[in-house]
Amino acid sequence: MKILDKYTVNKFLATLIFALVAFCSIFVIVDLIEYMDKFIDRQVPWSAVFQYYVYYLPYIVVLSFPVAMLLASLFSVGQMARYNELTAMKASGMSLFRILLPLIILGFIISSTIMFMGEKIVPYTNAKKIDIYKEYVNKSKSKNKKRQSDIYIQLSEKNWLYIGYFDTQINTAHRVSVQTFDHRYSTIYSRIDAEKMVLQDDIWTLHNGISRTFSNDEERVEKFDSLPKAEFNFKPQELSRTQKKAEEMSYWELKQFINNIRRNGGNPDRWLVDLYLKIAFPFANFIILLFGAPLASRKTRSGPAVSFGISLFICFLYFGIIKVAQTFGHNGTLPPFIAAWLGNIIFGIGAVYILFKMRK
Repeated sequence: MKILDKYTVNKFLATLIFALVAFCSIFVIVDLIEYMDKFIDRQVPWSAVFQYYVYYLPYIVVLSFPVAMLLASLFSVGQMARYNELTAMKASGMSLFRILLPLIILGFIISSTIMFMGEKIVPYTNAKKIDIYKEYVNKSKSKNKKRQSDIYIQLSEKNWLYIGYFDTQINTAHRVSVQTFDHRYSTIYSRIDAEKMVLQDDIWTLHNGISRTFSNDEERVEKFDSLPKAEFNFKPQELSRTQKKAEEMSYWELKQFINNIRRNGGNPDRWLVDLYLKIAFPFANFIILLFGAPLASRKTRSGPAVSFGISLFICFLYFGIIKVAQTFGHNGTLPPFIAAWLGNIIFGIGAVYILFKMRK
């Protein structure tokens, strides 16, 4: 790496670290103030509050990185432009793309790192954070939740249970499917579909359903009014807490969950949006850097306050597009892939345009 490349990267990283620490600190302080009354009312130990925010921190870092990346690119590159450092580099024969190349490579590395965090670290820490919140703060609310949707659990090595939705008030499961596979999950041996499943005398009983058995390319179909399943040894409380949220699952866990929904005839579109976002959002760090660095390369008389204001405006615009597109994707208005990648597509096109618009 050349001296100028090291200088550019060090200048960028210094601003990035400062911005990241500042944004994460503000996020934690604002969140703590918002939930302080709940922590006090529930008499939550301060050790539990500390653990809560330790587990919350990886998600905050992932969420804050695009803002910090944009701010770092605008401040570092903008300062180099104001002090004619970019002019000196260009006078030596370097193009703008070559000057920004180390930052572009660094942005790609950071995006890959954030993607790794989102896959390996954030799902685990989010689950731990939610467990702490439920244990100390949300005890009564978790009991009052009436309905859980799209529950998929493994009953044994070969048996899986899918529940369209479970009513916690009357302990009744609706749109139930029980499937038996071979050990490689390539062949289905039997499938039971029922309108509902009710707990009667400590035994789960399926009602109004069809049982199908597959063997030797033949299918045997039997209808039933009620079918007790004594081998189902789980409790209603276990069903009500089985389903994880998208942020608690890794990419592959969520993908498997979507495949299970498809296999049972459900509509996985809202989950597909969250699946594609697990890649699209970390990649936003690269797009944001590619957008902000060329934008800041023009020499202007504006100071740091203007750069800060521009970065906030761009980030609010970006996150606004992400949120609106995500909502449209959940509602089925936009295809899941477009809903997840719309912000990156718009800003990516803008970044390429700005990069080639500036003087090389």
